[in-house]
Amino acid sequence: MLRKTNKSSWGGRGGRSGNSNDKHYFAGHDDRVPRNDGGSYIGNRPRVSFKTQARPTRDIPRSLALACLDEDVQMATSSNNNNRQVIIRGRDRGMQRGRNSPLPHRRFRGGLAAGMRRLPLGEPNWYKITIPYGHKYDKDYVVNNLLSYIAPETFVPIMYKVAGNEASFYVDDNKTATALLSSDRKITTTDGFKLQVKVIKSGFPHCEIDEKLKERLKQAMAKRYVHETNALDLSSFHRDPDLVTDYFCALFRPIMLKVVLDLVSEYIPNLEALNLDGNKLQIIEKLNILTKKFSKLKILYIGDNKIKEMNQIDTIKDLKLEELKLAGNPVCNKYKSRQNDYISDVRKRFPKLLRLDGMELPKPILFDVVDEGNKMPPSQRMFVGNAKAQEIASQFLQQYFVIFDSENRQPLLDAYDEHACFSMTVSYTHNSNNKLNGYLLENRNLYRTNDTNKRHKLLKQGRLPVVSFISEMPQTSHYLNTFTMDISLVTEGMMLITVTGLFKELDKKEQSIRYFNRTFIIVPEGTGYCIRNEQLHINTPTDAQLKHLNSQTEVQIPGPVSHGASSSSGIAKPMPSQQLPENVKQQMTMTLSQQTNMNLEWSLKCLEEVMWNYDNALSAFQEFFKRGQIPSEAFNK
Repeated sequence: MLRKTNKSSWGGRGGRSGNSNDKHYFAGHDDRVPRNDGGSYIGNRPRVSFKTQARPTRDIPRSLALACLDEDVQMATSSNNNNRQVIIRGRDRGMQRGRNSPLPHRRFRGGLAAGMRRLPLGEPNWYKITIPYGHKYDKDYVVNNLLSYIAPETFVPIMYKVAGNEASFYVDDNKTATALLSSDRKITTTDGFKLQVKVIKSGFPHCEIDEKLKERLKQAMAKRYVHETNALDLSSFHRDPDLVTDYFCALFRPIMLKVVLDLVSEYIPNLEALNLDGNKLQIIEKLNILTKKFSKLKILYIGDNKIKEMNQIDTIKDLKLEELKLAGNPVCNKYKSRQNDYISDVRKRFPKLLRLDGMELPKPILFDVVDEGNKMPPSQRMFVGNAKAQEIASQFLQQYFVIFDSENRQPLLDAYDEHACFSMTVSYTHNSNNKLNGYLLENRNLYRTNDTNKRHKLLKQGRLPVVSFISEMPQTSHYLNTFTMDISLVTEGMMLITVTGLFKELDKKEQSIRYFNRTFIIVPEGTGYCIRNEQLHINTPTDAQLKHLNSQTEVQIPGPVSHGASSSSGIAKPMPSQQLPENVKQQMTMTLSQQTNMNLEWSLKCLEEVMWNYDNALSAFQEFFKRGQIPSEAFNK
């Protein structure tokens, strides 16, 4: 019974024990950097990777195909041979050829000669090879004869069985099956008969998964595990010489893949590198088990399979891979002339990838790939890089919108520079409930207004034209809790401020809600600031903005109310004092101080007395001021 991770049964060095020729198995790649003095390597531990070993022209090395065969097999011939014997010595290239020798002519090319019968291609490419009367011969004898005849082609006989008078096995390649078909009745056996070879296209063989098979799987995987690099080589697993005689362990079968990976997760939960090359994987959704059970997996080889679409690998995109092999899959053929697109599409799935198909990749462009460490920062209602600028802008805008929402906008003359410029643009839809017809005549949308003279006319220039235009706009009430403010540029001579939010039109019965975006350029003027340039954009609010507004208690810019006006006018409906944020309280206090000339301390007392109802605070001030009951210290600043 195998023991858990770190135990010797999984820690064999270099793959199969006792066979140093199996270099195609998984091995650790040491990328430690040599010292400048040429001495020993430095570094903590080897980088986990797969070595790509040179192989013969076919995927299966002949050493693997001959691994289970006896070294020498005697083959008798007929009497015409003068009783000579031909001895086939494993992989010996100096084999003798008698007149009736079973070895093919020197010009034979492994079943690819002109006029040779070919087998149909298709999915899956599984072929059953049947040897009539094969029960008379040993497995080694049959396989060795076939390998010798079709050389340099090679194969691994999968699930070699004898049933009745027939011997049979499976191969998984069309070219190999065609070469075997060509050997039919071409090999003379020891009893003088011609060896018959029949090939049929077949489904893959099935095998029952039981405890006995699981034990064999553990033994086979133990020899494929490299403890030093924490890597496991499961490439071409259905051809494993320790399994192929009795079992067909195809990882493209979902149930077999699950059984194998469950065993791996039990004994190597911290696996860092996995090779699944050459397993005929086509539907890879079941590989999502890798993301669940192997959180430390950094290297994955899934090359030489049957993956057709790039989006198929989305099932494993949650892996934090640093190296991936995908070459040899049909999907790669779609990128033959688009290497950059290939790298980009793979990196969208694996942003931290450093190596692809054996090639070192350039460092990732962070904005071109999704990376959890490079997410957009959360949005903020206020973006200000300068605290002093924020204080100046907040005071300026508070005063501006208080007057703008009042019944008399003429005091805004002090807010604009003598040579100020103002323009307004409007976005509108054909929704009859939200038409902005009242603004369209003054819409200076440069996409729609091509006439130069009209553009010039729609640009308001000078303090008086600007305030005159603003005074003719509908009476408004702005919602303070919808405001955002960005101060994107601050210099000694100017400040660029952008304010967005919602306001209500009070002139009409329906009191429509509008969205606004105002960009101010303010410049120093005397002891304060004034507007040098302003651009106002008006639009209908989105459903999300309206829903957000309706879910909150209305907090509107407090403004002066004419004598006798009631709170039913819709201006300055206060929130309960316990719900008001501190910045709103500060703004209300500052506004009341500016309107009444009281200092901040007395303005604060006034608002607290009326539970932060701005209308009541202003009315109370006006009433007590008329009576002369406000002490003089309230106006000391």
